[in-house]
Amino acid sequence: EYYKWKLTAEWFTELAPKLVLMTRSGFGFLGYYSRAKGISPFERFYLGGAALTGFALDGREIIALRGYDDLSLSPPEGANIVMKQTLELRYPLSLNPSATIFALGFLEAGNTYDGIENFDPFRIYRSTGVGVRIFLPMFGLMGLDYGWRFDDVPGRPAMPQGQFHFTIGMNLGEL
Repeated sequence: EYYKWKLTAEWFTELAPKLVLMTRSGFGFLGYYSRAKGISPFERFYLGGAALTGFALDGREIIALRGYDDLSLSPPEGANIVMKQTLELRYPLSLNPSATIFALGFLEAGNTYDGIENFDPFRIYRSTGVGVRIFLPMFGLMGLDYGWRFDDVPGRPAMPQGQFHFTIGMNLGEL
């Protein structure tokens, strides 16, 4: 009784030898076929943190936004619209196939919205930071980032300004 659209665009640009700028923009929308049934309680979007928040049976889509607490940028029941933009500047430290390592700096912005009438692409939460990615063939891609948030989150005054985030996998937490 619902449909879900996700659109993602990603572009890599070499700025100098070995220095790469990755830009990514993503948008997700959860809609319904029957106005009487409304939005599904399943498959909703949750934004914030590193997307390593555990297990839930509601099919939730957890999207990372570094520099913020896990799931802190969405209502408790999730949202039906999400938008996120990322800029990453990457530099390889080791291109050895048995241990590929690169450093990165990032800027991210995004938010979730309840309904198209509340959608405002300029009402976003922003962060910046640095990180490292390590690819080991036996374990896959692992990352460690330090994100620094620019914006306060209503109802969360104790959230630290900067946070470490650990990630596993290439697409975990991406829109």
